[in-house]
Amino acid sequence: MLGLYARALEESGIATAMITILPEVTDAVGVPRTMHVPFKLGRPCGEPFDFETRKKVVDQLLALALKPSGTRIEYEG
Repeated sequence: MLGLYARALEESGIATAMITILPEVTDAVGVPRTMHVPFKLGRPCGEPFDFETRKKVVDQLLALALKPSGTRIEYEG
Protein backbone atom coordinates (compact mmCIF):
# COMPACT_ATOMS: atom_id res chain seq x y z
CA MET A 1 0.00 0.00 0.00
CA LEU A 2 2.78 2.48 0.85
CA GLY A 3 4.36 1.78 -2.52
CA LEU A 4 1.28 3.19 -4.22
CA TYR A 5 1.58 6.36 -2.15
CA ALA A 6 5.27 6.58 -3.09
CA ARG A 7 4.37 6.42 -6.77
CA ALA A 8 1.74 9.15 -6.35
CA LEU A 9 4.21 11.39 -4.52
CA GLU A 10 6.79 10.86 -7.27
CA GLU A 11 4.23 11.90 -9.88
CA SER A 12 3.82 15.13 -7.88
CA GLY A 13 7.57 15.77 -7.96
CA ILE A 14 8.42 14.54 -4.44
CA ALA A 15 11.26 12.00 -4.31
CA THR A 16 10.65 8.88 -2.21
CA ALA A 17 12.80 6.00 -1.01
CA MET A 18 11.54 2.91 0.78
CA ILE A 19 13.03 0.08 2.78
CA THR A 20 11.93 -3.39 1.72
CA ILE A 21 12.28 -6.80 3.26
CA LEU A 22 10.36 -8.37 0.37
CA PRO A 23 11.82 -6.90 -2.84
CA GLU A 24 9.64 -9.06 -5.09
CA VAL A 25 6.57 -7.32 -3.65
CA THR A 26 7.90 -3.76 -3.97
CA ASP A 27 9.12 -4.51 -7.50
CA ALA A 28 5.64 -5.76 -8.46
CA VAL A 29 4.06 -2.57 -7.12
CA GLY A 30 6.59 -0.38 -8.93
CA VAL A 31 8.05 1.51 -5.99
CA PRO A 32 10.36 4.22 -7.40
CA ARG A 33 13.44 3.66 -5.17
CA THR A 34 14.01 0.77 -2.79
CA MET A 35 16.68 -0.55 -0.48
CA HIS A 36 16.48 -4.26 0.31
CA VAL A 37 17.49 -5.04 3.89
CA PRO A 38 18.30 -8.50 5.29
CA PHE A 39 16.43 -8.04 8.57
CA LYS A 40 13.45 -9.85 10.10
CA LEU A 41 9.88 -8.89 9.23
CA GLY A 42 8.81 -6.08 11.51
CA ARG A 43 12.38 -4.86 11.97
CA PRO A 44 13.20 -3.00 8.76
CA CYS A 45 15.97 -0.99 10.44
CA GLY A 46 17.54 -3.87 12.34
CA GLU A 47 17.37 -5.02 15.92
CA PRO A 48 15.98 -2.77 18.67
CA PHE A 49 18.62 -0.52 20.27
CA ASP A 50 21.18 -1.28 17.55
CA PHE A 51 21.64 2.41 16.86
CA GLU A 52 24.75 1.95 14.72
CA THR A 53 22.89 -0.26 12.24
CA ARG A 54 19.84 1.99 12.29
CA LYS A 55 21.98 5.02 11.47
CA LYS A 56 23.54 3.15 8.53
CA VAL A 57 20.07 2.25 7.24
CA VAL A 58 18.86 5.85 7.44
CA ASP A 59 22.04 7.25 5.88
CA GLN A 60 21.81 4.83 2.95
CA LEU A 61 18.10 5.51 2.53
CA LEU A 62 18.68 9.28 2.38
CA ALA A 63 21.42 8.78 -0.21
CA LEU A 64 19.03 6.59 -2.21
CA ALA A 65 16.46 9.41 -2.32
CA LEU A 66 18.95 11.45 -4.40
CA LYS A 67 19.30 8.75 -7.06
CA PRO A 68 17.12 8.40 -10.19
CA SER A 69 13.71 6.76 -10.02
CA GLY A 70 13.94 3.02 -10.59
CA THR A 71 17.06 2.60 -8.46
CA ARG A 72 17.25 -0.61 -6.38
CA ILE A 73 20.05 -1.11 -3.85
CA GLU A 74 21.06 -3.65 -1.22
CA TYR A 75 21.81 -2.58 2.33
CA GLU A 76 25.54 -2.46 2.94
CA GLY A 77 26.18 -3.26 6.60
